[in-house]
Amino acid sequence: MTEDFKQLKRQAKSDLEEAQILYRKKKRRLGTGEREELKGIIHEMEQGLKAKDEPGLAKVLKGYQDFKGAHFSGIQINKTWETIKELLWIVLIVLLIRWLAIEPFRIPSGSMIPTLLVGDQLMVNKFIYGWQIPFTTRHLTNFKKPERGEIIVFKFPDNPREDYVKRVVGLPGDQVMMRDGILFINGREVPRQYVAAYAGPDDGGFCAEYDLYLEKLDSREHQLILCHRSHLGDDYGPVDVPEGYLFGMGDNRDNSADSRTWGFIPQDNIKGRAWFIHLPLNPANHYLPRWNRFFKMIR
Repeated sequence: MTEDFKQLKRQAKSDLEEAQILYRKKKRRLGTGEREELKGIIHEMEQGLKAKDEPGLAKVLKGYQDFKGAHFSGIQINKTWETIKELLWIVLIVLLIRWLAIEPFRIPSGSMIPTLLVGDQLMVNKFIYGWQIPFTTRHLTNFKKPERGEIIVFKFPDNPREDYVKRVVGLPGDQVMMRDGILFINGREVPRQYVAAYAGPDDGGFCAEYDLYLEKLDSREHQLILCHRSHLGDDYGPVDVPEGYLFGMGDNRDNSADSRTWGFIPQDNIKGRAWFIHLPLNPANHYLPRWNRFFKMIR
C-alpha cells in the first residue's frame, strides 16, 4: 500500500464520519432526492474503503466535497464534540435503565443457598413493582405488590446503603411463626418435602451437613436447606406483619440473618425482584464461572 493511498484512506474515514454526522443532523435541510444522493455517497465511501479501490475512492471523495460545498457550505462539524455527545447519551441511557428497569446485584453471603450461591451476580427487575425515584425510597408508580415466594432485593432497614436479598414469606396482615423449625403462615403449616442430603456448595458455616427440602409458598415451589440436626426448640413468633411491611427469610434457613433477626422489610425499601443470574462466579475456585448457572432464571 502506497503512502498516497494511506493518506487517501485516512481522509476517506474522516470524510465518512463527517458525512454520517451531517446526514443525521442536517438531513432535514435536504430534499428527498438530495438525501438519497448523500446516502449513496456514504455507501460508496464505505464500499471504497472495503475494496481498497484507490481511483474509486478518490472519485467518491471528490463527489462528496462537491456535494458538501453545494448543500452544507459554511457548516462546521466538531467531530470530537459529536463523539462526546454520543457517549454522554449512551451513559444517560445506561443510567436510566439502571434506575428505572434493571440493576445488577452481587450475592455476598450464603443466606440464600441453594437458590443463590456466593459469587452469583444477578439482574434485578426494578420495573415490575413500579418506578422508583433515583436516590430515594419513593415510587412514582406501583404496578404490583410483592407476592409470597418471590425473591426481592431491598435496602437493608438498619443501613439503607446496603442491599439485601431475601425471599418474601409474609405479607401485610400475615401471622408468621416457626415451631420446631417448621414455618407456619396464618396458623397453617407451610408444606415442605424432604428431597435428599444436600451435596452442593455451602457457606462454610456452623453446619457440617445439610438436608435439601422443597417448600411451597402459595403456588411457588422453591428449594431450601436445613442443618442436619434436631430442630427442637427452633421456635419464633408468632408475629403479625404490619401494613406497609414484608417478612423475609433466607433459603439457607438455619444460617440466615433475616426478618427473624432484624425485623420487617419496609415496602418502600424494595428495589426490585431478583430476575436471572448473568454472571455466576465461584470465589472458592479463583472466581471462575459456574458454567451451568449462566442466565438461570431465579425462582
